[in-house]
Amino acid sequence: MYRSLILSLFVTVTLSAATQRAGKYEITLREPDGGLSAQEEMQLEFRVVDTSRVDPVMGPAGVIRAKIESIVEMPAMRGMPKVVEIAHPEGVPGEYGLHPTFAHGGEFKLTLKIAPPGDAAFEVAFPLQVADAKTVTKATIKPYRLEVVSTPKNPKAGEPAELTVRVLRDATKDAVTAFDLTHEHPLHLIVVRADLGNFSHQHPALGDNGVFKIRYTFPSAGEYHLFADTAPRAAGSQILMTTLKVNGKAEPKFDLTKSDRGLRREAGGVVVSLDATSAQPVKRSVTVTATVRDPQGNAITDLEPYLGAMGHFILIHEDGVTMVHSHPDERDPAVGKNGVVPFLSRFPKPGTYRGWAQFQRAGKVITADFILEAGAK
Repeated sequence: MYRSLILSLFVTVTLSAATQRAGKYEITLREPDGGLSAQEEMQLEFRVVDTSRVDPVMGPAGVIRAKIESIVEMPAMRGMPKVVEIAHPEGVPGEYGLHPTFAHGGEFKLTLKIAPPGDAAFEVAFPLQVADAKTVTKATIKPYRLEVVSTPKNPKAGEPAELTVRVLRDATKDAVTAFDLTHEHPLHLIVVRADLGNFSHQHPALGDNGVFKIRYTFPSAGEYHLFADTAPRAAGSQILMTTLKVNGKAEPKFDLTKSDRGLRREAGGVVVSLDATSAQPVKRSVTVTATVRDPQGNAITDLEPYLGAMGHFILIHEDGVTMVHSHPDERDPAVGKNGVVPFLSRFPKPGTYRGWAQFQRAGKVITADFILEAGAK
């Protein structure tokens, strides 16, 4: 009922910076002193006042008992799950709070759908600049963690193992049981050997009680880093990681320092080229454009959506634990046409990254790998 009321009574509002006006109402957003950061629980507070009721000492009256729904999204990536939360009242009349978690840094938008008691509902929006994840400490509040259990307990390279995957609420250790789809699946499992020598993009099946399962064969021995790109219901995208040791025959260590830095790869019968600088800027969103051509240099015009997008570009830092899942800039109507896919990417720290660009053509997934540098040489 409340959602229907909101949708039927929206009022158009002119946007400004940290304070918005909607008729007689004024809404002021306050961010944490250190700004917003990715991959930890943040606190946003805002005040809603009625400027038609002004006390000479206290100023405009705070609006109490308002019903407020918040939506956090990335305008450039409309396919990303939204963070939807009902704001809770704070101790001061007119004060409300939210606790969103951002999967990564970038440019976000906060929309507040506000229904004051006895008055028409309206909405206001604020741009949010989110910094990249800080170094994790004991004080860092991380709302979720990833659990992966293998059967057999000690998997062996070349032999299938059953992986049981759960997303747990870190505070209670309870399993999350409801998920939003993120690019057509409730969970994307990225399996990478710690030295970045092996890569796989899997989609475990969701069963009862929030338990995902997949049968998977590790190609070689070593330590593997398993990343889950997932979206607990209404909490937005989360990137979680755990490790798993695989026994058996090991391959030679993959050496990033001796790897090919070329920006042209042949894969799946096509040629994929990247338009990228020799040292990508860090801590800001940049466009890394992939162009897919046939071996004769002609543009490929029959790329198909893959997992709800015209491409995916997964980047992992040399530390093996920092992952970036980039998607096409969905503000560009020409995405995928003539084989051109502009990925909106963000390199959270300096160093060497190995990236895997994935596309689909004629029902088959094409994966091309690249080595990119970020930060000053």
